[in-house]
Amino acid sequence: MRNIISLFNRYYRTAFSIICLMLVFIYSKRYGYILFHTLVELFSIVIAFAVFIVAWNSRKMQDNKYLHVVGISYLFIGALDLLHTLSYNGMNIIPLPGYPANQFWVATRGMEALIFLGGFLMIGRKQKINTELLFLLYFVVFSLIAASILVWKVFPVCFVPGVGQTLFKVVSEYIIILLLLVSLCLLYRRRANFDRKTYQLLSGSIIVAILSECCFATYTSNYGQLNEWGHYGKLISFFLIYKANVKMAFEKPMTSIFRELKASETEYKTLAENLPDLIMRFDENLDCIYINQDISKLPHFADSDVQALSKRIWNELKQALLIRKNIAGELEVGMQGSRHYYSFQIIPEIFDNASEVRLLVIFRDITIIRKEKLHLSGLLDTLPQQVWTARADGTIDYINGVIIRDFALDPDSPFGIGWQHYVHPDDLQECTRVWMLSLSNGSEYQVQFRLKMADGQYLWHLGRAVPILENGKVILWIGSNTNIDLQKKGQEQRDEFISIASHELKTPLTSIKAFNQLLARTHDLERAKSYLQKVDIATTKLESLINDLLDVSKINAGKLQFNKSIFNLNELLKECCENLQLSVTTHRIIFNENEHINIYADRFRMEQVIDNLLSNAVKYSPNADLVNVTFKVEQESIIIAVEDHGIGIDSRELEKLFDRYYRSDNAAERFGGLGLGLFISSEIIKAHQGTFWIESELGVGTIVYIRIPLNETVVIKNSMAKGLNYSNEYLTISCNDQQEWMEVNWTGHQHFKSVQNGGLHMIELLKSSGLKKVLNDNREVLGNWSEASDWAGKVWFPMMIEAGLQDFAWIFSPSIFAQLAAQKSFDVSDGKANVRFFYDIEEAKRWLKETNKG
Repeated sequence: MRNIISLFNRYYRTAFSIICLMLVFIYSKRYGYILFHTLVELFSIVIAFAVFIVAWNSRKMQDNKYLHVVGISYLFIGALDLLHTLSYNGMNIIPLPGYPANQFWVATRGMEALIFLGGFLMIGRKQKINTELLFLLYFVVFSLIAASILVWKVFPVCFVPGVGQTLFKVVSEYIIILLLLVSLCLLYRRRANFDRKTYQLLSGSIIVAILSECCFATYTSNYGQLNEWGHYGKLISFFLIYKANVKMAFEKPMTSIFRELKASETEYKTLAENLPDLIMRFDENLDCIYINQDISKLPHFADSDVQALSKRIWNELKQALLIRKNIAGELEVGMQGSRHYYSFQIIPEIFDNASEVRLLVIFRDITIIRKEKLHLSGLLDTLPQQVWTARADGTIDYINGVIIRDFALDPDSPFGIGWQHYVHPDDLQECTRVWMLSLSNGSEYQVQFRLKMADGQYLWHLGRAVPILENGKVILWIGSNTNIDLQKKGQEQRDEFISIASHELKTPLTSIKAFNQLLARTHDLERAKSYLQKVDIATTKLESLINDLLDVSKINAGKLQFNKSIFNLNELLKECCENLQLSVTTHRIIFNENEHINIYADRFRMEQVIDNLLSNAVKYSPNADLVNVTFKVEQESIIIAVEDHGIGIDSRELEKLFDRYYRSDNAAERFGGLGLGLFISSEIIKAHQGTFWIESELGVGTIVYIRIPLNETVVIKNSMAKGLNYSNEYLTISCNDQQEWMEVNWTGHQHFKSVQNGGLHMIELLKSSGLKKVLNDNREVLGNWSEASDWAGKVWFPMMIEAGLQDFAWIFSPSIFAQLAAQKSFDVSDGKANVRFFYDIEEAKRWLKETNKG
């Protein structure tokens, strides 16, 4: 009963208003539809103007941009509705031929729907809405609509007597309905920006507007029942918009203001009480009126109380109260033989036109800061850069240990010789000019110059210094010299490479162009064939150069792809040697075959490396006629060696050969090339966890070695020796001949290596057993092995199918991350395997048995 009374007290005014309106509308219909239409529209117009008034007067405190944008528009929507009412057929107030009221209706509802939709674009924008500009925009749209109907008469006809609504009118109504539906969806997606009541009011307004438009899209008479219902819907929609604006504009801001004030008070009180600093406040009598912590519980103040602490800064408190300016100082606190230091700052707080003053005191423990100053000097000595400081006039007053070591200075008197002594003579003038300019105007100092090291070698450095200002004046310079010698030389190499690359690319292009011109002139078939062969050779060279450049760009971007598989290394080396021998007549390529061994690597990239080493061996041994290729297995690795008897390489250049763009001085001018081959090859080998090294002697020859780990291959060989079963710490594999499937039990935390190693074993055992089905049990798998998902889907699944896999039952792990990794590995596969996921192992076994029957 109480609920009914409470509900009546809350809504009796609204209910009474609705009943009165309904009686007015029903009674007005007795005197004709025009009176009913006029009353409904006038009530709607009044509500529209009320919505505008609320939105306009609350614009400064309205925090919901959507309601702000929509609310302002209702002045012009109401004005257009007024024109619609005055021009309604039978009113005879605005005498115009045709049915302009229908035109005003479509234009107004379309404008309203677009504003509903556009308002969502404002939600979340930090930029403040320019209300005056928005008002002007609405006014321009209103004027154009009114002029197109009343003055220019270019607005499409919407109603024809005896026919009904035109196609334009009907299509427009359905477009408006579509826009309102989209607005309703956007409102749902962004409901978090509205409180629950406002969201319900807006949703109701849009839904009622949609129903209203459905009536107006289907009526045939301007005085029919559907037209009447549509006007009721419009009135209700306007009323709900009005309620939403009042809710957001007045009720919510008032509630928020007081709630936020209370929250701010609580927040700042909590913040103060949890600060590590000690905060105190004193009144004009220097009595402590607030302290954020219990002083007796602070370790360094254990023997003090508030009064004792106040006495220690009593003079400073009196001075701050007198001069009413901030005062700072330090306080030493001794305890149990150790000393701690506190800084304090006294801040006068002036209230009521300087008639009341309070003092805020903040204590901060600076013991660690003092210790850090001592540690800073040691830290600067460990930096790779030279670090120094100078006084305002430029006099050096500190250098770190790097400078002392680089210049072999006496640590006891490091400032004996000026810094200019170590600058290269060619750089000294510019370096001094920039430094003097910085000293004169206090600007940042930055210059590149060469410094003479203790061994007499000049190295490029980037010198930089910044001024430390106090009251607008320089009090200190902090500077550093960074060794950029490698970067400088790298830039020189890149510049040289660009020159070489343009030449190397231009040479085959010139040849192609020349032979094409000869082809155009010759009628001799044999000559034409010869020219085409030379064009093909030049094209192949150009393609090789471009591929090298592309590979380097991929390496730099970390996008060089590797598609690993199991292949026979012996066959690959033999194939590379035979292919090169077909195109080389000056050398014999001898391959010393060894045991046949399978490796897991990218065959294409390994072939690229071997081809590069073989071509280098031939190129750099012009006076020799033999190249030897060997490989051997040693300490779970395979070592490949390519030996030539050519010009050799200086030992000082060996370490640089794998740098990009580098070419040995002994070969650069004689043999050409981009200097990218060994760099690309070394990056490929690194991607296979391998290593590269070179042994060479000038005038004798060079041997290039490649080492690739064979952990996977060796493990596979060992497992095969144990028959059709295998187990390690990550998995157990057994071939169930009775059930005609392979059972695999994974356990523990899996990762890329364990998944890859186990997957390769499964392939080998599947081949050996001849089985076609796998029961893959992941129930004991922990963690997330998603880093192996792509490999499992793109490499392992196709290899399993190639090994004979037909049906694969995958029992999920309890770990959601492991489940996602399993699903992802199947999703990225080609889907050729018959894979089914299960949570129950017995259900998985039944499925495998049923596939046997099928």
